[in-house]
Amino acid sequence: MGTGERATGSPIKIRALATASGGIDFSSAPRSATAYFKCVNANGGINGRPVDYAYEDDALNQQKAAQIAAKLAADRSIVALAGDATFIGCAGANPIYKRADLYSITGTGVAQACFESSNIAPINAGPRISGVATLQYLQAQGKTSRFAQARHNIPGVGDWVADGVENYAKDKKVRIVETVVRDATSVDANSGILELKKADPSAVLIEDVGPVAVALLKAAAAQGLQEKVVWSCLTSCYDAGFPKQVGPQWEGFIANSELQLVDAKTPDNLQWRTILQKYGSPRDPRDTFGQSGFLAAKFLTDTLLKLDPKDITRETVAKAVVGIKGFKSDILCTPWYFGSADRHNANHTTRMAVIKGGKYVELEGCKPVEDPGLAPVIAREQRDGLAG
Repeated sequence: MGTGERATGSPIKIRALATASGGIDFSSAPRSATAYFKCVNANGGINGRPVDYAYEDDALNQQKAAQIAAKLAADRSIVALAGDATFIGCAGANPIYKRADLYSITGTGVAQACFESSNIAPINAGPRISGVATLQYLQAQGKTSRFAQARHNIPGVGDWVADGVENYAKDKKVRIVETVVRDATSVDANSGILELKKADPSAVLIEDVGPVAVALLKAAAAQGLQEKVVWSCLTSCYDAGFPKQVGPQWEGFIANSELQLVDAKTPDNLQWRTILQKYGSPRDPRDTFGQSGFLAAKFLTDTLLKLDPKDITRETVAKAVVGIKGFKSDILCTPWYFGSADRHNANHTTRMAVIKGGKYVELEGCKPVEDPGLAPVIAREQRDGLAG
């Protein structure tokens, strides 16, 4: 509300489910959402009512994720979820949320189930769209005469991303010479790089998390492959600290960016960074997934501000969230919506970035991603006027 006065009314309870440990820390989104809601509470709250926000860690354990989801659903004082970022929890959580009429404006969707659920709608484009977008760029640049990919074997994530990449490759007649599959329980960068080297690719797409990509690139540099191959990665590598981690020999490395570049001086992006500076921690990542958590919190806040502050319940919020459409932000390429379908992928227009001068800079601006699997989503957007 921008009043500069702390909200003192009855709290509105909002929660999130995230993977913050267990080998993967994916908590950027709820951490940015935490900072945003602190700012909301310091500036009038939701028409005088403060937001009671917290997130719970599923520790990369599906059983624990389901238990947390059940607990959140059972607590009827929780009106909605925002800024979620679970690596493995969407499949088990959605049926629970559906029975309880609980909706999530998810910050970071990872698994296929996060994008094919009735009560979960991610702000980000997701790793499948990110992978197709990167191959789409490489193919347009004539770099895919011998294309290879490196991925992990987590069900519903690694195979789903590769399926999108392979379908696009088939549609565009891109030759895939090698697919290296990593066991998610270990990081054996050297053997994967040796497999790629043997295939002699013209371009490689890393479909894995940032730390694994760093290990792969260091192993590739040891083999002298950094200048012989065009290397690229999903948005998981688009992090302000990534160029420093991989070193100056990786100038020209390409990554997809599902949202605005993190250092862009646009109004919403500056607001996100300013709020993190004042209400967050220096340890909170300034990355794409932090941006998506900020947007999840912002979109839910804007939605709640339109409701009668005396009648903010799970039922009224559920109706309002499902009705979200046409939400605009300079962090997104296109307007965002929720809708009532069993599949959500409102964000399917992304950017490309490249490491130049020791940092990421924009390589290509907003471009719709040509994943053949998006056809039903795009048809529904046009039919129902969701994205306009």
